[in-house]
Amino acid sequence: MHARQARRSKPTFIDPTNDWAFKRIFGSRESEPVLVGFLNDLLHGGKRVIRSVKILDPYLPSQIKNLKNTAVDVRATLEDGSEVLIEMQMFPVAGFCGRVLYNGAKCLASQLGRGSDYTRLRPVTVITVAACTMFPGEEAWLSRYVLKEQQTNTVWPAPGIELVFIELPKANPAKLGKTNPLHDWVEFLKNSPEWHTIPRNMTNEAVRDALALARQDNLSPAEALTMTKRQLYRQDQINALRYAMTEGLQQGIQKGMQKGVKEGELASALRIAKASLAQGLAPALVATITGLSEAKIRSLMPKQPRAPRKGRKTASQ
Repeated sequence: MHARQARRSKPTFIDPTNDWAFKRIFGSRESEPVLVGFLNDLLHGGKRVIRSVKILDPYLPSQIKNLKNTAVDVRATLEDGSEVLIEMQMFPVAGFCGRVLYNGAKCLASQLGRGSDYTRLRPVTVITVAACTMFPGEEAWLSRYVLKEQQTNTVWPAPGIELVFIELPKANPAKLGKTNPLHDWVEFLKNSPEWHTIPRNMTNEAVRDALALARQDNLSPAEALTMTKRQLYRQDQINALRYAMTEGLQQGIQKGMQKGVKEGELASALRIAKASLAQGLAPALVATITGLSEAKIRSLMPKQPRAPRKGRKTASQ
């Protein structure tokens, strides 16, 4: 009876935007085909330029001891010697851009020992998959940065660092279209936790392999426990942020009624307002959270380009 029910139960998939799950799907010993497909679709428009990767420090449940919010989740070497770092970013944090550049520079520098020939350097690509908005002033969900000459846009001739960012909140699979190599990846990263079966229209074989690794019923007891801890830790962080914002609002209202808003409190409210707008909250809701006026909140929003004005007709016309 129970066995039949178990066979009939629909499988579920672990959330790939969970940093632990992301490392399991893209950085395990079984996930090299997944990683090859992901890198080809992301970096080479679906062309099979990359044929093999070697994942360094592959995921093992026993190695996940430190419950930290961000880390370089996957490090791999391609067949031409170039390296790839991939990170799942859960929340926007101060110094994020500096940290990403530092990780890439450190990886590049680690390729050579003392007195080594600089011609042995190989390019480093740092990929950040963000479950949050990292660049609120930009509309693009996919960004790629390299070192270029300012006037001619000539790319620096020596092997260097490329920074790639995927901002999932901005990505819309429906607008991408099925012909886009990244369509199935965005669909997988955004919606797979709600699926019970692999969609029939999911034609990308690497994504189907990723879904196979993401099946929750394939987790060992140790993996299931680790995933639960990560989910609880993530939810605790979200609740702590909500509590801090609520308490800050209540204290700000009380102090504002008694002494007026001080400069430090105003600066704090402005920071919270900008972060809330970056996450897509409505101006009226942000005004309620921060205690600032809605007009002030709207003044913090990115300015939209104005349409050119038509010339006025003169009296002679």
